[in-house]
Amino acid sequence: MWRKMTTLGTLAGLVVAGSAAGQVHVVRRGETLSAIGRQYQVSVAALAAANGLPDPDRILAGQALTVPAPKSSPAPPSPAQPSASAGALRDTVVPMPPAELAASRVAPRIAVPAERAGLRVAFLQFSRLAGVPSGLAMALAWQESGWQRSKVSSTGAVGVMQLEPDTVDFVSTYLLGLAKPLDPRNPVANIRMGTRFLRYLLDSQGGNVDLALASYYQGLRSVREHGPLDETDHFVGNVKALRGRL
Repeated sequence: MWRKMTTLGTLAGLVVAGSAAGQVHVVRRGETLSAIGRQYQVSVAALAAANGLPDPDRILAGQALTVPAPKSSPAPPSPAQPSASAGALRDTVVPMPPAELAASRVAPRIAVPAERAGLRVAFLQFSRLAGVPSGLAMALAWQESGWQRSKVSSTGAVGVMQLEPDTVDFVSTYLLGLAKPLDPRNPVANIRMGTRFLRYLLDSQGGNVDLALASYYQGLRSVREHGPLDETDHFVGNVKALRGRL
């Protein structure tokens, strides 16, 4: 997945402007998101959500952060404790659009090698827990790795759903609330994290499947700031073409 961070150099440590949500804080060297949250009486979850941070423990000196009003940005719900709106959002993302559904019915099924076919059980289980379409999660993972548990990309993304180290930390500790990160080389753990991350992106993009897939590939903040790149559009199209064929 591709990410881009913005820095402002000499403004580090200053509150540089007001905004509709609150203020803008420029990160000092060595500063943490929790320290910034205490300064403005805003939770780490609210700061991360307001700025599209995939990993609240990874911020850069000189990075400009929007500071939301206190309690204005609740943390994303965990799979075990969905928010009141999670059911409604789930309804918007589960159905496959009619054109895609029709295409999947006439397209040939993909022959999944026997040694990988057993992963369907994990996809079904964790997609249900995360509240995402299992067919979408399986198509995303097939596009990313062909369900190969040992695949490692040139950027360090690992396993079936090609999770980068910062994504592993973010999903394990922030979204799943675990004491330590799961092992992305374990295919079941990888699918658990990947489906939960997909849910987070769907929530962050208002249930829009195309934007959620684009954010998975390109990065949430980059998609919000720049829109999907051409290569991202190709990725999204490929995933949608695979949906329903696995």
